[in-house]
Amino acid sequence: MKKFFCVLVLGVISGFSMMAQTVSDQQSSSKDDGEIKTLFHKSGHPMKIGYYISPESAYTQFDGKDVFMAGLSFGAIIDHFFSVGLAASGIVNPGNLWYDNVKDSAGAYLYGAYGGLKFEFRVFPAYPVHVNFPILIGGGGMAFNTDMYHHDGQNNNDNYNGTTLDWDAFFVVEPGVMLELNLVKFMRVDAGVSYRYTPDLDLINTSSGLINNFNANLSLKFGKF
Repeated sequence: MKKFFCVLVLGVISGFSMMAQTVSDQQSSSKDDGEIKTLFHKSGHPMKIGYYISPESAYTQFDGKDVFMAGLSFGAIIDHFFSVGLAASGIVNPGNLWYDNVKDSAGAYLYGAYGGLKFEFRVFPAYPVHVNFPILIGGGGMAFNTDMYHHDGQNNNDNYNGTTLDWDAFFVVEPGVMLELNLVKFMRVDAGVSYRYTPDLDLINTSSGLINNFNANLSLKFGKF
């Protein structure tokens, strides 16, 4: 896990160095025409205010257990450099998060989600490959439940009869660094790392730093850039 994140961080740094050199070469050889450049198509004149909606996914670990998260963000883009919006994500594989002896020798699955305000700052956003620095500030909740959620597709019934052994709400801050690719004028791809920090998680028989960890992130952005 640590080797994976180290390689990913080094890749992001290397990509940023290559991009900075490319930007320098382009600035010295040609005059900036004020257009947003993409990998496959050059867009028209830039907009001062845009918007985006983005399905997001992430891989992380809680106490050595593999965790996959999925979410959604949306917001406004101001002068290409800044974004402000809302984001939320949740655990999609709680079946892998079984913890023994949570309360009175009973085990349980861990469920949870979080979200909040999301801010982004981009470096050289007019170029096809550039760096994006997002930060999410908000809150969420985690709960230990003794049963798994099941959906009976044949009878269209939900089965969720477990007992909640404990739950807690928490504050979260998650800064990151992403490589952002302008694929076409209405679509971007972001890939990179972030770190989730929750200083006040309080679940029974659980470390307060249970969900503090790095994340490998991948997202698509659709909108007017």
